[in-house]
Amino acid sequence: MKKTLVAAAVAASFAAPAVSFADVSISGNVIQEFVTDGDDSGTKEDGLVSKAAVDLVFSVSEDLGNGMSAFAKIHTLRDNGGSGNADQVVGLKGDFGTIVAGRMEDFSESKLAGLAAVDSSDGLSIEPNGYHNTGRAEGGLAYVSPSFNGLTFGVAGYALPNGSTASSTVAASTNGTVSSTSVTTTTITYTATTKDADAKFDATDIMIEYANGPLLVRAARETVDGGVYLSTAGTPDKETDSIAIQYKMDNITLHGYAFDVENGKGVASNDMDGYFVGAKIGMGANTFSLSYAEESDYNTTTGAKESGDDEAWMVSVDHALSKRTSLTAAFKSADDASTSTSSDEFAVGLKHVF
Repeated sequence: MKKTLVAAAVAASFAAPAVSFADVSISGNVIQEFVTDGDDSGTKEDGLVSKAAVDLVFSVSEDLGNGMSAFAKIHTLRDNGGSGNADQVVGLKGDFGTIVAGRMEDFSESKLAGLAAVDSSDGLSIEPNGYHNTGRAEGGLAYVSPSFNGLTFGVAGYALPNGSTASSTVAASTNGTVSSTSVTTTTITYTATTKDADAKFDATDIMIEYANGPLLVRAARETVDGGVYLSTAGTPDKETDSIAIQYKMDNITLHGYAFDVENGKGVASNDMDGYFVGAKIGMGANTFSLSYAEESDYNTTTGAKESGDDEAWMVSVDHALSKRTSLTAAFKSADDASTSTSSDEFAVGLKHVF
């Protein structure tokens, strides 16, 4: 009976039509950190704050033949109990390079500012240009060339969510009394949204990269249509120039990053600049990092430029218990120029990568 079943199964497998399956992989990490914070203004109380993060990434690839393949990625985030979407992309790879479309970070953020993250902490960071960067956006379409003797270039456009360019007025009931004789109402006026409604890519990003052995250099220029921020005619475009350098020497990796923002959020007075320097040192199971950042001071609520420069430095250590699990500790100290206040934060955590 068993031989008959096996023979039937083998025959069925040969008779079935060929089916091509894509390769699917799952990766991510789980991080739990506890952070103590405080500042010299007395507005914060020292105490433990939870910084928890879960990254879950589904990656898919399929061989299309003739040296070409298709891929897709879905990246979800759950920080401190909340949830959100990170990258959601689909693309093609081949001898021509890589084409990718979907929700993703721009080159200026992922390829340049991303090099300003040398510490082991997930909840603490001194990466500069955190307010005026475009970051991750919907409607991205990017092309990255193959390497030409270490030289690579990329170009991307983003069709940011568009809104109405017209104002509207509607009637809405308020806390007035509804009776057999009267209804009290008011009107609400909705002004034009702050999104550009033009049928075009609202943001563009161009990057060039040179990689040769231990040296990696990247430069990028991003332009965002001023209409994305303000519907007022003549709003200037936001332009961000940045450069990043990485150099490896045995167990030491040096990082540098600098940026210059013109017309941040479409406001001519918001011209920001800053830089970051850092190093990672590997010693057995331990990886130490030390970094320093300085940038133009800005209002954390409105983003408006303030006087002076903000400064911050950070030191951290990652102790590997295995290839996937590690203990982390970090200390961050920051000075705010406009408020003349300082803050210190210390974090300890446990991280597992899969």
